Amino acid sequence: MPLFILPLIGRFHPLIVHLPIGFILFALVLMYYPRKDKNLLLPTVQFALLLSTLMSFFACITGIILYNQEGYAFDTVQNHLILGILTALTCLSLFLLVKKHQTLSDPKIHVGSAILFLCLTITGHLGGNLTHGETYLTEVLPEGIQETFGWKIEEQFEPLSLDGEAWEEALFYEDVVQLILNQNCRSCHNEKNSKGDLILTSKESLLEGGKNGEVIFHKTPMESELIKRMLLPLDHEDHMPPKEKRQPVEAEVELIKAWLHNGASFEETLGQSGISVDLVSSFFVKNEISIYPEVQLEPLEEDVLKELKSQGFFIEKLSITSPLLKVSTINFPEADNQDLESLEPILAYITILDLSLSNVTDDVIPLVGKMENLTILKLNETKIEGQSFEMLKGNTHLIQLHLTKSIVNGDNLGKLDSHPSLQKVFAYETPLAKEINVEKYKELRFKVELGNFELPSLPTDQVKY
Repeated sequence: MPLFILPLIGRFHPLIVHLPIGFILFALVLMYYPRKDKNLLLPTVQFALLLSTLMSFFACITGIILYNQEGYAFDTVQNHLILGILTALTCLSLFLLVKKHQTLSDPKIHVGSAILFLCLTITGHLGGNLTHGETYLTEVLPEGIQETFGWKIEEQFEPLSLDGEAWEEALFYEDVVQLILNQNCRSCHNEKNSKGDLILTSKESLLEGGKNGEVIFHKTPMESELIKRMLLPLDHEDHMPPKEKRQPVEAEVELIKAWLHNGASFEETLGQSGISVDLVSSFFVKNEISIYPEVQLEPLEEDVLKELKSQGFFIEKLSITSPLLKVSTINFPEADNQDLESLEPILAYITILDLSLSNVTDDVIPLVGKMENLTILKLNETKIEGQSFEMLKGNTHLIQLHLTKSIVNGDNLGKLDSHPSLQKVFAYETPLAKEINVEKYKELRFKVELGNFELPSLPTDQVKY
């Protein structure tokens, strides 16, 4: 028998397993179909249960082959495997019971059908977990519900990052190579899911290799399977990680190659290995200062945001870790002052507000002034004149104000001169930009960008071709 036959049969398991599910559900529906003489359906039920039994055992066989060929750890599949076999046996028992009693009304048959349905449901759920992950069903639920029942479990791995001042002291394997493997390989090669019997979570398991042998060759390190599979074309069947998985970036691959080239030491530091700073500089931690305030706010109810989105507002989180929001009327150009009042429940959460092209007027400024964490305000191409701009002084985190193609004039902009945090105002194509005397705007505490930029003339500009 060709070597590929068994792996091919095993990979049909996810397809085959749907057949017994369908037949079993069909049989159970017929058994409890509401009609006076249920025994009229007896032959059909028996046939459906027979097909269910045959397909259940076929699914078990393909599942066992898949387990043996793909290198799954038994701890990972044991419950699904045992319950799958139990489902097939229960299906067989129910078929024999119905055939023996020639009735669908016997209490034993009711008990058997209930057990069969329960086994089918749990087995299917466990199979879904193996295919899609344990959080597949629960991850769509609101975060509050997930946290209450302890369902919000995400295995996250620290990305590779190095101190630019002390990078040479980092251990090449522990602080670099293992983090790269965690990010790109661990999902398929861990203690619970060891495809090819290969685990890449520690020094010991890395040296042990998998069912195809070692993955690090110390005598010929650059021939090691660990790097050879990474360098194969993405569409190659042996390329690792599989093309549907996260792929290591070029710099990560180069670091793996450098580690192997230097002898795959588990004790050396980056400095001792002699690699250049250029190879690791892209992983240096950049200490960027965020312009957005760091605040602690209670999580918003999903229903609140859903209601606002249904009105036309575009709303998204500033980041995964921040409770602050970006709110825009980009898809809601007819929004006016009254529409903006519906944002009252989330005023403290808004850090970027874009009202460009909307129908708002100066009457909306008092509401905007209540947004205590507002950082960027965009009023481009609106009817805002700025008569109430002094009320924006309550936005103590406001850094940028965008007024392009608005009708704000110089006097109203001057009302913001004593603003505590404002740094820059963009006022292209406004009455401000058309004023002859623009020197007065240089005296304001914030910078005003008026446009009208001119590039310096170059000698090449006079060349005629």
